[in-house]
Amino acid sequence: MIKINNISKSFGQIKALDDISINMSKGKLTIIAGADGAGKSTIFKIILGLLKKDSGSILLNDIDIESDYSKITSICGYMPEKFSLYQDLTVEENLNFFADIRNVPKKRREELKYRLLENTGMAKFKKRRAGALSGGMKQKLSLATILLSSPEIIILDEPTTGVDPLSRIEFFNIIDSLKDEGKTIVISTPYLDEAEKGDYIIFMKNGKNIKSDTIEKLKANQKFKIFNIIPKGNIFDILLKLKGEEKHNKRAFIKGEYIKYMADMSTEASELSFIPHLSIEREEPKLEDIYLYYERLYTDKNKTE
Repeated sequence: MIKINNISKSFGQIKALDDISINMSKGKLTIIAGADGAGKSTIFKIILGLLKKDSGSILLNDIDIESDYSKITSICGYMPEKFSLYQDLTVEENLNFFADIRNVPKKRREELKYRLLENTGMAKFKKRRAGALSGGMKQKLSLATILLSSPEIIILDEPTTGVDPLSRIEFFNIIDSLKDEGKTIVISTPYLDEAEKGDYIIFMKNGKNIKSDTIEKLKANQKFKIFNIIPKGNIFDILLKLKGEEKHNKRAFIKGEYIKYMADMSTEASELSFIPHLSIEREEPKLEDIYLYYERLYTDKNKTE
């Protein structure tokens, strides 16, 4: 539905986006993942015409929107990272206010408002002031306000940052139902665990697309093994020893109370017996592990250039 072709954007000497291309398909959840400063928010602002790109093109259903961004903004719901609700208004009053802004007919508004309050679990809080809501409830209300215009495209910039785990689960249940309705959904996130819920993912670092593919293919075509090592002795001493050797310094990292070791596909657990351990077990790489693999490839490549 949306195709971003070779987009670049600089702010002075800082290259925020460097030749980025992304396809966002109808009825799919596209995830743009990366740390702060990766360029995620800049992509969204360029799609919506809030920032001017330096080069590249944006296509909506194969039509360039360069001359008229209203083609996309008229069918798009956008929730920025810091979405502003009116704290002194109730949940229902916020919905009414945003419905007025979007010129939603009164009859249609009441139907939508009822459905959105029910679907987000906010119906029993409709008389509560927005300022008294929890972080997760505020995000669900924010999402409800952008859904009042029944957008075909939903763009959410780090919608679960600072939200508790239960509210994050509830939020993504809502996203799943929207995807089932055929909505085109794009979410940016620094959380790789919730990125697992997507269909297609773009890993970003320093304005670059370091890897992108369907999540299914990324996992099926992995180029490394992950071993979970419960160390015997001080975990930090063992990690420092591994970091001191060139062969191992990019492969081992602490994860909780154990060491993860990123190995070549040919590596067997017995070959890691030089690491003092209580147990060594292979596990299937998660998206977090896959991101680390490509992030380290990217970093090593840039160090040699």
